[in-house]
Amino acid sequence: MATTTLAGNSMNVTVEEMRLIPAYCPHTQGWAYGSPESRSWEARMGKSFSHMHHYCMGQINLLRALSSGTPEATRKSMLSNVRADYQYVLRNSTRDFVLLPEILTRTGEVELRLSLFKEANNSFAQARALRPEYWPAYSHWAEFLIKAGKKAEAKQLVKSGLEYSPGSRVLREQYRLLGGNPSEIVPIVQKPAPESTGETAAPALAEQATATRDDGEDPPVSGPEQQK
Repeated sequence: MATTTLAGNSMNVTVEEMRLIPAYCPHTQGWAYGSPESRSWEARMGKSFSHMHHYCMGQINLLRALSSGTPEATRKSMLSNVRADYQYVLRNSTRDFVLLPEILTRTGEVELRLSLFKEANNSFAQARALRPEYWPAYSHWAEFLIKAGKKAEAKQLVKSGLEYSPGSRVLREQYRLLGGNPSEIVPIVQKPAPESTGETAAPALAEQATATRDDGEDPPVSGPEQQK
């Protein structure tokens, strides 16, 4: 990896690393916080945006922890630090913060890597409770259940996810692999929630904030995307 770094950050973040994390990260604290672009992101996300530098630093450290040249002991320590950064944002964000489901899901992924299975289950469950249609919160835990031999439980979870997010290609493929027929899923029609300061345009904002996609592959670290 090239060693060219970006000015205004204390982690010596490379240009390549910055390309792999969300577009708002250069405008969080420690970088260009307070710039017009930063104020624009904060106006759309709310006051919780002021804590997002911890999420961005966590994603950078996750990239570094998962690098093939990172020793196992160092990797585990770095993953623990990543989890702590994510948890900082969760503790200090408002309940209506649009990116909470994503951050909870990413926390669950890191907890799986640390073999904190009970904690991971809880993180994914919280993400689903906040946004039932957020398909990654189902797919990542279902993948773990499949590997653990709990296929019946995984199938039921994936079915629940498809009821809220019937267009998810990841969940549809998981359901087929578990012996289900996605075409038989009856979608749950959700009533629109009342608008609040933090979620007036939540779906569009979340999609813009994180370059998510549903093609069976998560971006390296920038987060699972919203359904399109």
